[in-house]
Amino acid sequence: MRAAAIHFLSYAAWFSSAMLIPNFAQQLGASEAMIGFIVAGYGVASLISSYIFGRLADIHGRRLFLHIGLAISAITCVLQIFPQSPEMLFAIRVVVGFAAGIFPAALLAYAYESKWRMGKFMSYGSLGWGLGTIVSGILATYFSVTAPFLLSALLFAFGFAISVKMPRVQKVKLKVPMFPVKVIKKNMAVYLAFLVRHMGACSIWVIFPIFVVDELGGDYFWIGVIYSLNTFTQFAVMRVLRKRSTKLIIWGLILSVISFWLFTMCENIWQLLPIQVILATSWAYLYVGSIKFIMARNAERATATGILNSVTNMSSIGGALIGGAIAGVFGYRSTMYLAALMSLAALVIFLVIRKVQKNRLKKRNLARASLS
Repeated sequence: MRAAAIHFLSYAAWFSSAMLIPNFAQQLGASEAMIGFIVAGYGVASLISSYIFGRLADIHGRRLFLHIGLAISAITCVLQIFPQSPEMLFAIRVVVGFAAGIFPAALLAYAYESKWRMGKFMSYGSLGWGLGTIVSGILATYFSVTAPFLLSALLFAFGFAISVKMPRVQKVKLKVPMFPVKVIKKNMAVYLAFLVRHMGACSIWVIFPIFVVDELGGDYFWIGVIYSLNTFTQFAVMRVLRKRSTKLIIWGLILSVISFWLFTMCENIWQLLPIQVILATSWAYLYVGSIKFIMARNAERATATGILNSVTNMSSIGGALIGGAIAGVFGYRSTMYLAALMSLAALVIFLVIRKVQKNRLKKRNLARASLS
């Protein structure tokens, strides 16, 4: 249960820290475009870190990078209370992003090798995400927008304390090239579809808290409620998922198209709530399906998962820059139309690449059979 506890605490810490960054940046005088750069800076740093340390966790083992990542994350989260300008916030979020990418791939690989059912394991992350966001909304409402940063540091510190006593699993030390072409090719359908869909989603999230306040009349508390409804739904759905990974991915993308399109029609807070349930279900299907797909098909699990985390952060970079720019020119809802179209494109990409891969495998097997 220690691995699940760390997953819970780390997600609570990440999202309690990140939820109100757009609002904090706005208070510091950042434009929509600058908010996009701040979010993108975090994503760039986390992308690089996820790729580097996912590979290293396959080469040197899992537990070392759990310890290092959690400890550094606890320290760097405290720095977020100090910026006095958007530029300072950008620099600090880059540091926080690099720390955030050190340990997730190692933790997921550790859980898989400890025989956890991945849907159930990942549901603890969603539960942490939900509790972290709603507590952050309360703290920001009654104290300040920076109060959640101290909470995130404390949660990471608890996670580090738990990680020190984690039992060892069978030691995994693999030879992984600096640029693992075979791993990327094998999982290309998931990586590309995930990239396109999540880029569309992140173009919304970069302005979503501001949209809730400025256009729908919400406040920090309502932002926490909306995010937590999403994540508590994820928790419930992830725990019961039993379908094959490919079906989960396909349904995740279909539901993403529906939920992002429905966002464009929202006129008040209450209309957001049922859409958040659909969105949460779409993410639960897509994320669990993608992790199951990768874990079952790769011995280099930390590397493959690290690449998926890098893809996620690449999406957040592109989505943040696109969303900030588009929202500044065409308005907040334009990002939601874009996200729906990108999710539809992601579905087509996944189906086409999987069909090509299956046809290649069939031809290879026929060739081998003819030789034998």
